[in-house]
Amino acid sequence: MRKDPETVTDANRTTTVEMTGSDPEQVIADVLGDVPRAAYWRELREALSDRLVAAKSERDRWLPDTAERTAVEKRIAELREQVHALATEEAVTQFVEDSIRASLNRPVPAGTFAFADDEFAEEF
Repeated sequence: MRKDPETVTDANRTTTVEMTGSDPEQVIADVLGDVPRAAYWRELREALSDRLVAAKSERDRWLPDTAERTAVEKRIAELREQVHALATEEAVTQFVEDSIRASLNRPVPAGTFAFADDEFAEEF
């Protein structure tokens, strides 16, 4: 099935994507451009989540109101913020990827056929 190039616009850029018999992964790569895939954001988030768990463990080794515990609590707050930011990036990117897959796989409404050539176009 032949589709015309589609223009995709986000807040930062406009991209024209060829949707011809498209491989969803290639279309996603074209649309995202230099933006990492959701799986990458997930890996980063999971790594920082592991660091967060370790920092919480470390915090519990220090007595309250010590400089060391205060430093660890500051690091915990920073890690929580970073984990949240990565989770947001992951969710947004996953939404874009899923939307592209859904768009490429949606059924064509009856009566709106596209042919590689005009051989049968007159019949419809």
